[in-house]
Amino acid sequence: MVAVAGFLSVKSSFNHLIILAPLLIAGTLASMSASIFNNVYDMDIDKKMKRTSSRESIINTNNYRGIAVISGMMLLAAIIIGVVFINVISTVFIAAGFASYVFLYTILLKRRTSWNIVIGGIAGSFPALAGSTALFGNINLTSIFIASLVFMWTPTHFWSLATNNADDYTAAEIPMLPSKVGIKRGAFWILVNTVILVSLSLLPFFLREIKVGLPYYALAIVLDAYLIYSVLRPFTHNYSKAYFKKAFHFSNMYLLILLIALFFVNVV
Repeated sequence: MVAVAGFLSVKSSFNHLIILAPLLIAGTLASMSASIFNNVYDMDIDKKMKRTSSRESIINTNNYRGIAVISGMMLLAAIIIGVVFINVISTVFIAAGFASYVFLYTILLKRRTSWNIVIGGIAGSFPALAGSTALFGNINLTSIFIASLVFMWTPTHFWSLATNNADDYTAAEIPMLPSKVGIKRGAFWILVNTVILVSLSLLPFFLREIKVGLPYYALAIVLDAYLIYSVLRPFTHNYSKAYFKKAFHFSNMYLLILLIALFFVNVV
């Protein structure tokens, strides 16, 4: 979805929709590869967490080498498809999304710092740049905006999930922010990040060089208001984990709807 929004931000993209096919195939293969590598690397901690304990029945010490090979083949296929059917620059961004998720987030940051998901969230931004460069190899301001939006959305999204599963991260000794600073302090930082996210989402109202289309303006105001409401609800409900979970689920819809609205940037 992020890659498609980035692609459609290019003015003449609707005349070249066929490029979406290799873009989506290459991006999906690279994302799947990154996810599998993440699961292979995290085999030791996944079994300690209730949310991920079932993964052991799928990826374990008996088969992880073969699965890692399949994952590597997916990445190789993604790169070949990107270079042959798209272009080198877009393929570099696709590969950067893989590398930042696997090496920066999973291996370097996840087990070492509560900044893990903040810095590692850059992995979700690269698809926007891969999409915008798929046609002519150029990055536009709108795609940078989309990439920034996804980057700032990630902590709100994942910290809400991590709060609901704080005991899991404590058991696995992963310094995810809510398990590191406590649920109340974590809720404060979720709110701070959400305020920054909402402020960023409204930037097109003031910087018209960012092209978003009419549907975006209306939807952004409504979605921003409800997202703020969602992350404030735990404060008024004794920091109940159920409300963090609700905030997590709405954050999914928040980004999804905004991205769909961005599809119409060059239509309306």
